[in-house]
Amino acid sequence: MVPYLPERSVTLLRLAPLLLVACTGGKTDDTGTAPADTDTDTDTDTDVEPAAVWSEYRVGTSSTLNGVYASGEGVYVAGTAAGAFTGGAGDTWTPLSTGVDDEEDFTDLWGQGAGATLDLVVSATSGNVARYVGGAWTVEDLGTSNHEGVGGSGPEALYVVSWGGIFAYDGATWTFEAPPSDERLNDVWGIGADAFAVGEGGVIVRRSAGVWSAMSSGTDLDLSAVSGTSLSDVWAVGADGVALHFDGTSWTVSETGVDDALWAVFAPASNAVYAVGSAGAAVLWDGTAWTSLPTGVDNNLYAIHGANSTNVWAVGNRGIALQYKAAE
Repeated sequence: MVPYLPERSVTLLRLAPLLLVACTGGKTDDTGTAPADTDTDTDTDTDVEPAAVWSEYRVGTSSTLNGVYASGEGVYVAGTAAGAFTGGAGDTWTPLSTGVDDEEDFTDLWGQGAGATLDLVVSATSGNVARYVGGAWTVEDLGTSNHEGVGGSGPEALYVVSWGGIFAYDGATWTFEAPPSDERLNDVWGIGADAFAVGEGGVIVRRSAGVWSAMSSGTDLDLSAVSGTSLSDVWAVGADGVALHFDGTSWTVSETGVDDALWAVFAPASNAVYAVGSAGAAVLWDGTAWTSLPTGVDNNLYAIHGANSTNVWAVGNRGIALQYKAAE
């Protein structure tokens, strides 16, 4: 569910027949430290960082984690340098292997179900799409490179997007579908035969009746991710903290209060939309306004997913994994 950007790394993941991975990302590793405070004001008041509301875990890898899927029974993460792990219970993470060549870079992962019903699809820069279902992996080369995102509502309604086209999956076959004007697409989300894809320069395209058409987004900022609860409640996020909302008729800008890039969005409910991005940025839409959810880290966060609207995971560079559990 994410774009190829010069500063992005891509997702590489290994998963196992029993437990699997999850999705999205790409980006720049921000390893800089905060500048020294040069304020010479003699006022005794000092700036205090707000307390973090996320729990921090280290997966035990230096890889950038670009993908996460939280099934409710486990959390699966994937990243660069063949890094793939399962965990979610404290700092105990187990390496996984997909059997895919360790030079393969995965860019996104879609997941559904848990345990015996677990179904995963990963997109890759090489043009491969790997699927885990029924306890085994299969890999198919779609004949194009640099897949950026994968999404959909079920194993018979999935889409893979890239900077060169779109593929739709009907449960048996991947079929190429041309975007309106060779748009550079970074992520896709959909319900059944309807889908939305976002990309560079504020591009948004919509699939309806099997045809993709361009939409007016009202921005020329790069868009990195898209998610929604229905065809009339869709969110897209991207550069400079931009967030756009589609109400079934048009897209409008929604002020997040974030200046850094937002790389991922997860919308499990209309009053619970999460977005994460560069320098540890994390915000929540509660149905009325965006509020900050301090992470306590400066890592770039490239993927987000949750088991539900109150139990959410975000992952990013330097092997970071964060969990947010909302008060019930």
